Amino acid sequence: MTARRRLARSTQAEAGRRPRVFLVDDHRQVLDTLSSMLAREFDVVGVATDGRQAIDAARHANPDVIVLDVEMPGFDGFQTLRAFERELSPKPPVVFLSMHNAEDIIGEAFKCGGRGYVLKARAGRDLPSAIDQAILGRMFAPSLPSLFTLANGGGHAVQLHGDSESFLDGVAGFFDRALRHGDATCVIDNEGIREGLARRLQVRGWNVGSSAGHPRYRVVDAVDALGSFMRNGRPDTVRLAEIIAELDQYRLAAGEGSPPRLTIFGDLVVPLIADGNIGAVIEIEQLWTRLTQSLPFFTVCGYPMSCFHRDVPSLWSDVCDEHRMMTHASDV
Repeated sequence: MTARRRLARSTQAEAGRRPRVFLVDDHRQVLDTLSSMLAREFDVVGVATDGRQAIDAARHANPDVIVLDVEMPGFDGFQTLRAFERELSPKPPVVFLSMHNAEDIIGEAFKCGGRGYVLKARAGRDLPSAIDQAILGRMFAPSLPSLFTLANGGGHAVQLHGDSESFLDGVAGFFDRALRHGDATCVIDNEGIREGLARRLQVRGWNVGSSAGHPRYRVVDAVDALGSFMRNGRPDTVRLAEIIAELDQYRLAAGEGSPPRLTIFGDLVVPLIADGNIGAVIEIEQLWTRLTQSLPFFTVCGYPMSCFHRDVPSLWSDVCDEHRMMTHASDV
């Protein structure tokens, strides 16, 4: 993922060095494997095999980010992070590493102050991204459904995907959680994605594909959505604000909870990139962030990996700048 690496490296280039990473895991073999893997992009400035040892060692190593195993004997990862909060100054961000993908464990990891959560089985793919995002003050979740644990009142997130069957499974899990939470929901995508998602939600007990649909599930075609607010190749701010106001009314009428929330998955970028209109992609993201930041909207923007290629070298860094949370689909 060349663009992702370029983003992280450009951030550190101003300081004249590579990001400094400290590793904590009770298995020496894991530490050796991670050190070797990360050495291509980061400076591994220290390792520790237990939480208590890590506190003093990390203080002297002065890392930019700490990668911390969740399950360790005696002093687990959560206890270790709390000790870091008390003992380290400045306090480097922490990315948790674990073999567990249970929702309660992931939720606890972020609740106690983690900036990222990476499954050990996908460390080779996800850990560099999670470290990059943590250094930049953003968050990394292990899957699209797990992003839901970070939503709270709302937010703006990005998911990279390969547009495959496993990607749709993740989106279905995401909307299943949103509907069970009582959110009003909206999917903005092409017909194939919408139909595949409806089939998967039907299996989960949500009848969203019938003529009546579900009162808290709205579907919009991506091309139609763009046509409703794009003018001469650029987003019309006034019209987009009107659409957001309409969505907010839908949230208030259909959503449950206090206050009700609107959860959106949108994939608008493919038509724009196919037209070579990269500037509009980022302008839409910027406007959406500004116009929804005071509203309980949880928006996840889907970006197929096919969008990122050498003809659009700055797209990845620009996309990251407009989102505070990130995940990769399992097919990336």
